[in-house]
Amino acid sequence: MAHAPDESLTIMLHLIATVSLSTAPPPPQLEARADGVLLTFTQAVPDEWLKADRWTVKGEAPGRIERSPDARRVFLHAPMAPGNIKVTRDHSPMGDVAWTTGITRTGPDFAAANTATHPHLLRTPPPDAIVLLDANGPAGLVMKKDPAGPFAWVLKGDELHVKRGTGDMISRVPLGSGRYHVEWCTPAGGDAEAQNNGNSGVKIESRYEVQIMNNAGAPWPSRFNEAGSIYRVKAADHNVALGANRWQVYDIDYTRPVWHDGRKVADARMTVWWNGVKVHDDVLVPNKTGASIEEGPAPMPLLLQDHHHVGKGDVRFRNVWFQPAPKQESAPAGAPGAKQHQ
Repeated sequence: MAHAPDESLTIMLHLIATVSLSTAPPPPQLEARADGVLLTFTQAVPDEWLKADRWTVKGEAPGRIERSPDARRVFLHAPMAPGNIKVTRDHSPMGDVAWTTGITRTGPDFAAANTATHPHLLRTPPPDAIVLLDANGPAGLVMKKDPAGPFAWVLKGDELHVKRGTGDMISRVPLGSGRYHVEWCTPAGGDAEAQNNGNSGVKIESRYEVQIMNNAGAPWPSRFNEAGSIYRVKAADHNVALGANRWQVYDIDYTRPVWHDGRKVADARMTVWWNGVKVHDDVLVPNKTGASIEEGPAPMPLLLQDHHHVGKGDVRFRNVWFQPAPKQESAPAGAPGAKQHQ
């Protein structure tokens, strides 16, 4: 005689299955690196996902697995070979990605990953981008003091080291409204004066600076001359500094000021993401920042700053590119939707 299934057991099994499915991260985005595959999830992955024997990369178990501090990225260290790389976990496909010998970037480097946690922050230069610095060198940059002269900063692999005292670096051509992507790394400071602790900066149009500095763990709220700030205009809304010798990234959406008959009629505007976190939201920049060139109607180059600092090493840059904005009019200062700095 057949027995009716236990209703409470059926409900319990159904709840277990539902919870299991709801907690499993959705499929990740995959990115090939020279020594493995980076997976970016939209939510944190649990500890159990770090067991190498549960994964395969092109049919083989990865050598080891690392997870980012926010637990949303997993890097599978594995030998790579040209072709289509398939990634599975417990025989379930996670996706696949093409790998070629042209890939030079290595992992783990969660701060400057090409694929951001937020999909709108794409870390790979889009097709219409002007690439200033990549693994092939700083083809889009020159020394400000002598654009036609020798290159004073030092390129090591895909990293451009600021050689202190040689002067600033600028883009070969003037740049304007659009998205600026800059990856940077500061050395340990060892100086009580914050302004000497890995100081550098990214100056849009050589006029408007987003500060670079080693101030991880600094007292909060931050000041308007520390990392993430629009220098002396507005402090970052959040301190997401990762610390010395860690790669960090700025994504800066910039709108040029509007000039008419030699008079500025609308201020420059900036939205800044720092390590994927929005720290400035459409802020009006009313004037040049610090010791920068004067404002004017002519577009000017991007500037990477050589600033005095006390540190055990160099400030470094890599993966710098600019994506021009679609042609459109800027909103005048004070117009609806234009946000003022606080």
